[in-house]
Amino acid sequence: MKVREIGEYPLVARLCERLEQVFGVDKRVLVGLGDDAAVLEISGVRLVLTIDTQLENTHFRRSWMPAFDLGWKSVAISISDVVAMGGKPVAALLGLGLTGEEPVAFVDEFYEGAISLCQSTGTLLLGGDTVRSSVGLMVSSVVIGIVEGEPIQRKGAQVGDAIVVTGFVGEASAGFWLLEQNVKDVFSSPLLRRCVERFRRPIPRTNALQIIRSFPVHASIDISDGLVIDAQRMAAASKVQITLDVAQLPLSESLREAARVIGKDALALALTGGEDYELLIAVPSSVAEEFCQAIVGVGIPAHQIGFVSGTHSEGEVLGKNPDGTVSVLRGGFQHF
Repeated sequence: MKVREIGEYPLVARLCERLEQVFGVDKRVLVGLGDDAAVLEISGVRLVLTIDTQLENTHFRRSWMPAFDLGWKSVAISISDVVAMGGKPVAALLGLGLTGEEPVAFVDEFYEGAISLCQSTGTLLLGGDTVRSSVGLMVSSVVIGIVEGEPIQRKGAQVGDAIVVTGFVGEASAGFWLLEQNVKDVFSSPLLRRCVERFRRPIPRTNALQIIRSFPVHASIDISDGLVIDAQRMAAASKVQITLDVAQLPLSESLREAARVIGKDALALALTGGEDYELLIAVPSSVAEEFCQAIVGVGIPAHQIGFVSGTHSEGEVLGKNPDGTVSVLRGGFQHF
């Protein structure tokens, strides 16, 4: 059987099962396999560790991804994982695969982008590794953070919780398609430019950390592969059913305009488009309004978009449509 035949999630489950067989239960591991990041407790310090990889022609194209933005994004997406666990990013490492034909100025700009993002989030960039790649550009990012108190996991969502999302989902995916379709004059339109910027330079929500830690957050995940598929991951880990109120999804003016230009449905982009790196959070409904206001108070949009509607052994995501009907939601990015 080939990897593309087994699929991404069964492959990951297979690897996780093997690792558990070999390493068993270790009391130092607070959060192991199957979440945004791992958490280890070493000498009383709780470390959050995560890794991400981006490949040319899979995650980006060299023709429309400036080196500065690639460096920025490479670190930002891993910091987002740490924040989703309730952790503060501390240090980062970068592995950079190059063909050897790149100008030295390209590498300089790549690191300037990574440095800029790290400085804005209080993260130390400590170096990494550089190798020759025969398949194009490849970037791997490792970020280490520290979490005080209990880490926030995907599991933990409870019946009656409100589901809150930061920012505006779908804009980054729209930005990808604007670039992929080579839409002319994209930067002359502030609305379209915003979508491209959201794709190229996602902003990890470190400013929300203090708010997240001060409220009784039950579960959290960062939206990397699409709202629905990541909500499904939370639902599966928590063994609950999540209902998203489609009419409450924050469809920004930028998303609507970009969807019109690229010929795609704005709602579909919001539900299944990836690359947002926003936070999807489950909090008690009794504090949801106050929680959203507190997030907005630190300059980050926040919207209540659904609720945990019941228990479900395998996890399920439903969509409540404007006409009152309810349907199962599926879709999002998978590598295989």
